[in-house]
Amino acid sequence: MPRIVNIVKKGLYRDSVQLLHISDQVRRLEGVLNAMIAMGTKLNKEILAREGLLTPEGRDASENDLVIALKISDLADLNGILARVEDLLSKTPTQDLEIYSDLDYALDSNRDINLALVSVPGQYAREVVMKLLDRGLHIHLFSNHVPIEHEVEMKRYAVEKGLLLMGPEAGTSIISGVAIAFANQVRRGPVGIISASGTGLQEVSVLLHRIGLGISHGIGVGGRDLSREVEGIMTLFSIEVLERDPATGVIVVISKPPSQDVTRRVIERIKAGGKGYVTCFIGGEILDIGEKHRGRVIQTRTLHGAALETTRLAKSQLYWEARRMLGIDEKILNKIEDGISRLREGQRYVRGLYVGGTLAYEAMYILKEYVGDIYSNTPLKEEYRLDNPWTSRENTIVDLGGSEFTEGRPHPMIDPSIRVSRIAEEARDPEVAVIMLDFILGYGSHSDPVGAHLDALRRAIESSRSSGRELIVLAHIVGTDSDPQNMALQREILERLGVVVLPTNAMMALAAAMITMGRADKEFIEEFEEKYLVGF
Repeated sequence: MPRIVNIVKKGLYRDSVQLLHISDQVRRLEGVLNAMIAMGTKLNKEILAREGLLTPEGRDASENDLVIALKISDLADLNGILARVEDLLSKTPTQDLEIYSDLDYALDSNRDINLALVSVPGQYAREVVMKLLDRGLHIHLFSNHVPIEHEVEMKRYAVEKGLLLMGPEAGTSIISGVAIAFANQVRRGPVGIISASGTGLQEVSVLLHRIGLGISHGIGVGGRDLSREVEGIMTLFSIEVLERDPATGVIVVISKPPSQDVTRRVIERIKAGGKGYVTCFIGGEILDIGEKHRGRVIQTRTLHGAALETTRLAKSQLYWEARRMLGIDEKILNKIEDGISRLREGQRYVRGLYVGGTLAYEAMYILKEYVGDIYSNTPLKEEYRLDNPWTSRENTIVDLGGSEFTEGRPHPMIDPSIRVSRIAEEARDPEVAVIMLDFILGYGSHSDPVGAHLDALRRAIESSRSSGRELIVLAHIVGTDSDPQNMALQREILERLGVVVLPTNAMMALAAAMITMGRADKEFIEEFEEKYLVGF
């Protein structure tokens, strides 16, 4: 009989990403059926319980304790396994890097540094950032839970110093072709992107790369920059920076809907500029910009639409080919029609399991027009917030990068284990017709995201068929063929499994709507394109 063992290491801390890699290595050891090495946070203990890996010893661990949770065969060498775990825990993941204990000494020793990536607990970020700004460095602030009053203070000071402060909670930036944090390998080109969304920046930069365009800079300003409290401080400053940049010809501004006052302030600044602009405030208000600016300033409703209108401004001869490339072709349409024909009566719900928060938001914005309001842990309307984010109901889209799923754990772009488990749960619901998944490639992401989901997807599809149902799985891959994960292979593996791969997130949402409505025709697609993919 398998044994469940929990060993608690009191007061021992290791970074969640390091523990993820250690867990992967331990699972490969002889006699190990499952393993999770993690800090004893409430979330991690919930996951251990769901996986059947929690014992009373682990349950009593505090968030400052490290838990070694093992499921091993009855013949496994427990002492040998634990010795290997201890060996892995003793190694630092930064052995090949220069490590400094003093920030000033590090900067004095590397005087050519002009940008710093900061990832410290949010309450301590201000102390580090202000010192770096005093030393004249641009900042990419990855930290979350930064007090908003600190964000305002730091950004105002950065602007005074003429420096970029990207973040906090900036998941993605691309500066002079260098990918920072989660970003894709895209070509250089004339398009500058200012984004309050990491995955929004990734989606648009990747689509432009596929079309044949490139990025001068991608500035991630942090998700709160366009809020009423922060007032778009870094967005407005970034517009000034890109207006002066000779390598930038067209500027794209991306965000979930900002506050009305900030929207108007940004649009007024854009109208005063001299370059071409595309805004994408997903699902936000479309303002009257006046005839004088029409054609130079274009507002869009979706990330897909933003990529198309940017193409129109930057290289108009590519526009119609881009429309074709990013659309639903005959082959995909046939797959959707075939899937609809196989659904059983009563299968009517959509379940979206997203690792990209803005992609989840965009999907909800589109789908609500076709299937009604969507339940979520990050809903468009507060009354549709899930009572329990671990359990879906009716039409549900979940942002697995939300704080409920990431406390003390790596982001699901790095560690897909929560989504892998969730796929099986959604597949068991006889009313589910379609599951939507985003796979985000690039630097910082899992080395093989599709491979990590493969067994779970195969089991979900097979178990549905064995119970007389057809489960349709849709996927969208955010990536390029230059990314380290080999996008062509990722796509091929999904398609061999029967997953329908869509060229954009907006098209995946459209496909989900078509399936639930039982309608797969070109007229529907044309109506969608006119509503969501054109500029204003």
